[in-house]
Amino acid sequence: MVSRKRAFTLIELLVVIAIIAVLISLLLPAVQSAREAARRAQCTNNLKQLGIAVHNYESSYNVLPAARFGYPYLWSSLASLLSYIEATNMYNSINFSFYASVNQLPVAQNTTAESMVVSAFLCPSDGVQRIDPNWGSTNYLACAGTGTINNGSFNVLANRPLPDGPFYNTSAIRFSGIPDGLSNTVGYGESLLGTGSNNSPGSSPPANKNRQFALFNTSGYMGNRIPADQFELPNNYPTACLTPETWAGDRGREWARGSFFMASYNHFLTPNSKYPDCTDSGRAAGISGPRSFHPGGTNSLFLDGHVQFIKDSVSIGTFRAISTRAGGEVISADSY
Repeated sequence: MVSRKRAFTLIELLVVIAIIAVLISLLLPAVQSAREAARRAQCTNNLKQLGIAVHNYESSYNVLPAARFGYPYLWSSLASLLSYIEATNMYNSINFSFYASVNQLPVAQNTTAESMVVSAFLCPSDGVQRIDPNWGSTNYLACAGTGTINNGSFNVLANRPLPDGPFYNTSAIRFSGIPDGLSNTVGYGESLLGTGSNNSPGSSPPANKNRQFALFNTSGYMGNRIPADQFELPNNYPTACLTPETWAGDRGREWARGSFFMASYNHFLTPNSKYPDCTDSGRAAGISGPRSFHPGGTNSLFLDGHVQFIKDSVSIGTFRAISTRAGGEVISADSY
């Protein structure tokens, strides 16, 4: 007898291919979910390292680092913390007597240090390490409060209330000066890095407002405010932010500089808000909120050192309450 070899029919082959396709479609989301879980865990660990650094800094100097040293030096709180995150050599190489930047470039004395990428300042879920070759970037910004005080300014203004967060321009807040409690006060939140470039003036809003923000050319004044019940916008949202001159792409560009969207932010908007962050040309006043690519929310470092995942659905009242150092609010951990 002549033996015959068994072969697949076309229908059997198509069935096998279909089964493999179904298995891949089921497996890929699980793989992506596992990878994001690992990235989020690394992000949490980075923030915990910052929390330890903040406590060591406060133990050494009896105050928290300032969100910005003050004009004209512009150095951020992250720059102050370098020696507490195993970057002592980088810290020692910086000459803090010079500006953090001049004409959007590092000063010659600090070019090497300021261009360094610090892994502890970057969230792996963002997928970007720098947006400008001259600067090391950051996904972690110091909290300046609610953004509802003095047009969202984080400057200390004569005869005006101080910003209500733990970090602001020239701040020197002690742990004892936070009566709301360290476990109820956010110190650092997440942000996404920008695109590295600006949209031309008068252009339409970008597709992803998480990476670009509204920028208008008036220094120190956030403009008139729109009633929330008229336009379904957040309470007191500035009119200038609806028609900005530019959509800026330098968010998180440099860890060295403490200006808004460089290394500082506030809780005017809830996490991953659909409304754009906004600031004026002076970068000393702004409205913002934390942003990330973690599904459903962002990580926040509280000043007692614990890291909490804050959902996008958190109420604006609760979210602003955890940004103040002395607001006197009563907050339940279950509310966020």
